[in-house]
Amino acid sequence: MATQTLKIPNKLSEITLGQYQQFSKISTDDADEDFLQKKTIEIFCGINLIDVVKIKYTSIIRVIGVINKMFSQKSVFTNRFKMNNTEYGFVPKLDDMTYGEFVDLDTLMSDWSTMDQAMAVLFRKVKDTHKDKYTIEEYNQEESHDMKQMPLDVVFGAIFFLESLGKELTNHSLSYLGKKSKSMTEQQKQTLMKSMGGGLHSTPLVKAI
Repeated sequence: MATQTLKIPNKLSEITLGQYQQFSKISTDDADEDFLQKKTIEIFCGINLIDVVKIKYTSIIRVIGVINKMFSQKSVFTNRFKMNNTEYGFVPKLDDMTYGEFVDLDTLMSDWSTMDQAMAVLFRKVKDTHKDKYTIEEYNQEESHDMKQMPLDVVFGAIFFLESLGKELTNHSLSYLGKKSKSMTEQQKQTLMKSMGGGLHSTPLVKAI
């Protein structure tokens, strides 16, 4: 253990979605704190659990502090990134998403265990580029690419982007409702408010974040 180098991530871009999915499985309200700390180091620092106990206690505390600080970093939306020498692009226009894509995305984003599949809906291989514009492959559920290796900062950025978009849509809807409320029946108001409660921005995951 003395000769093993501990790789401590300092940026979310150094963490993969797959690693975070592993962490999410054990990060529960009733998780044992000691076990959680050891697994955190195992998962994010690439070290066997049996070797974690051989690290100095002060070093463990320092590493956990670095990782916690890393997760407090602000997420920025990134529409294109490279993974395994292949460029992937975010859906250029969400309005053009098919019903099937939207349903899959809304379902898959409800849990971290399926977040890699959700990212495969949002990000596809870039086909052509022209300055800042680009086109991507069509969505194929059966042939979606494995996104477990995509950087976590891109994942968080996409999630926060969708959350912000959902809030914006809700605010616009509330503003519209306020202006039109005088001419709407109570039933019409209830129907509109109910429709605002659905959709991507209301998924449990986005709400939690």
